[in-house]
Amino acid sequence: MNDTVDSTLSVSDWKDRIRPHLERSMRDVSDAITNAAPIQSWMHQASFDAAEGLGQMHAMQAEAMGHMRMLNDLEDSFPALIQAVDELTDGFGALDIHWRPLTPNFSRVKVTFDRDYTVSAFLSLADQTVDGAASVLDILQSTLPKGDPFPNRPHSVTALVVHRSVPLGVRLHDRLVEDNRTVDVTLLPENAKPVEDLPFSVAPRAIADYFAAETGQPTA
Repeated sequence: MNDTVDSTLSVSDWKDRIRPHLERSMRDVSDAITNAAPIQSWMHQASFDAAEGLGQMHAMQAEAMGHMRMLNDLEDSFPALIQAVDELTDGFGALDIHWRPLTPNFSRVKVTFDRDYTVSAFLSLADQTVDGAASVLDILQSTLPKGDPFPNRPHSVTALVVHRSVPLGVRLHDRLVEDNRTVDVTLLPENAKPVEDLPFSVAPRAIADYFAAETGQPTA
């Protein structure tokens, strides 16, 4: 493939496409990238090239090989996109492809975060304060489904929150308990056990204190 295929979209252009969706939905990020004209133009030929010569392999091996070819070609063809994702996610995000060899038109480019949980939103904590952490939680809460959850089946959403290059997974559970909705918070620190079932009102202090301990900066 042509390694200048993304010449019509600069790093700034890609950031403008991706940035509005990062705090809300990684699915929307995927849509914004996948539906870009240069990606659509690239996808058809790249899918054909990736599948070439794989017919004699076992299905799983062929799919893995095709995925690797597609991903390598994506990285070679869209350096501006690679840079935009890296800068927007403080180096934590990376491009990946959900390749569907039998229906290549439904293949998708997505951003992943190499976590052992699914990240549905990415948020930067600018101010290491209780108020700053509360604002992050408010944004994340706004992405929860609006309808009532079923009993024993809470709505949930998980974000990767980053402050000064320190990551913290933050998960909200929206539960229906005796006809009342309540939201609790689970913190997912790296290399440590989750901190579960924090009341929503208590979580901002816990988040701010976590980043204070990790960065050596006192909570304001």
